[in-house]
Amino acid sequence: MDSRSPPSFSRKRLRAILIASSAATFILPFIGSAINIALPLIAAEFMVDADLVGWIPTAYLLASAIFLIPFGRIADTLGQRQIFLIGILVMAVSLGGAALSPGFWPLFGMMFAAGIGSAMIYATGIALLTMNYPLRERGTVIGINTSIIYIALSAGPFIGGIISGAFGWRAVFALAAGIAVLSFIPGVRDIPATRGTGRQGGRFDYPGALIYASALILLITGLSRIPDLQGGLLAAAGTAGLGAFLWWEARVQNPIFAVRAFAGNRIFTYSNIAALISYAATFAIGFLLSFYLQGVRGFSPGFAGIILITQPAVMTLVVIFSGRLSDRVEPRIPATAGMAIVAGGLAGFALLGPNTSLPVVAGLLIVVGCGFGIFSSPNMNSIISALPDHAAGVASATAATMRVVGQMLSMAIAMMIFSIVIGGVEFGPAVTGELLLAVQVCFAICAGLCGAGIWFSAARGNLRDE
Repeated sequence: MDSRSPPSFSRKRLRAILIASSAATFILPFIGSAINIALPLIAAEFMVDADLVGWIPTAYLLASAIFLIPFGRIADTLGQRQIFLIGILVMAVSLGGAALSPGFWPLFGMMFAAGIGSAMIYATGIALLTMNYPLRERGTVIGINTSIIYIALSAGPFIGGIISGAFGWRAVFALAAGIAVLSFIPGVRDIPATRGTGRQGGRFDYPGALIYASALILLITGLSRIPDLQGGLLAAAGTAGLGAFLWWEARVQNPIFAVRAFAGNRIFTYSNIAALISYAATFAIGFLLSFYLQGVRGFSPGFAGIILITQPAVMTLVVIFSGRLSDRVEPRIPATAGMAIVAGGLAGFALLGPNTSLPVVAGLLIVVGCGFGIFSSPNMNSIISALPDHAAGVASATAATMRVVGQMLSMAIAMMIFSIVIGGVEFGPAVTGELLLAVQVCFAICAGLCGAGIWFSAARGNLRDE
């Protein structure tokens, strides 16, 4: 980390920097959660099957996962401000294009482009705050920025459901594009110029970036095509590619992914694995319940959004408490308890039936939201605290990568099960039974994943013994 004091700015300018960063940060989880509500509408309009429409949010996540690590390195070289502002513009243009998409594949392309923009923002947003705010206020503004993520997750299903129900799914993208434009104005006006390191950071690891991107594309594409033989071969190739990427990054002089940080550091390694599993097990909840509530139960997008707001709303409240708790007790304890609670909630969702009462559905969402909120902050505390202060940037970037890759894997699991159970049948009343079965199987798999997450969380060791 840079030990130099940040420049001194007026309170008005500092607030403008925080607003720009927070507004841009809001877009990223908002569009990811809001669009899940609109997916049944998109599937019906473009006459595509339920597993294919899952590629809309997956394209966004895939691009973000591919480019997050490279753009973090590029921003260090060229400057944080430049990459941040370009990312906002890319988001605005691509989301505006998504709202005007004439077909499924143009929409897919716009979402992939939006994912590239989100990677630019993810890689630079927090850094711009820490570079410009005084040291004594950094924790506060980072907390505000983090709370924006949970507010967006809470608002996404509700706002997305209301807007898509009243004005159609395109209005959701138009709203997000408008927020991006609004965040660009204070950003370009008030965020000070930043200088990159130029060549001082060493050569960019182009081979590593190429291996990483290729492996992710092969893995996700392969999983979405299982049970076909071709899908299995692609998934195997992608898995091998990720292994090759880790091997390469451990040996290259200037890696884009800090593999060496994992060496001999059990707390850092297991905490990151637990984070990866937690997002892989929970991110697709909105996708699955959106199809369950609208496709199986026949509720409107707006009503489904009201139900789905329960989980992130509870997370927003609980995460503040759990963060304070992890300062007082060993983070491993609440994190493991939280993962166990999530597993119980997901197991309950695996028992959903065609007439499960809505209070039960909402109650399970409360359980999962509470568990994830208890897990999240202590686990992040372990990740950041497991490395020395000068490596906080590495820890933060690694945690962000675990989050995005976990979210992408969650969608890949859902698409794989939908492909196996439903196949290439267009979304509609004729596949209600198959749709319910696919939802139940997905939740059962996610609950099983949490079982592995409980083990990694419990086995990481005590942070305060280090």
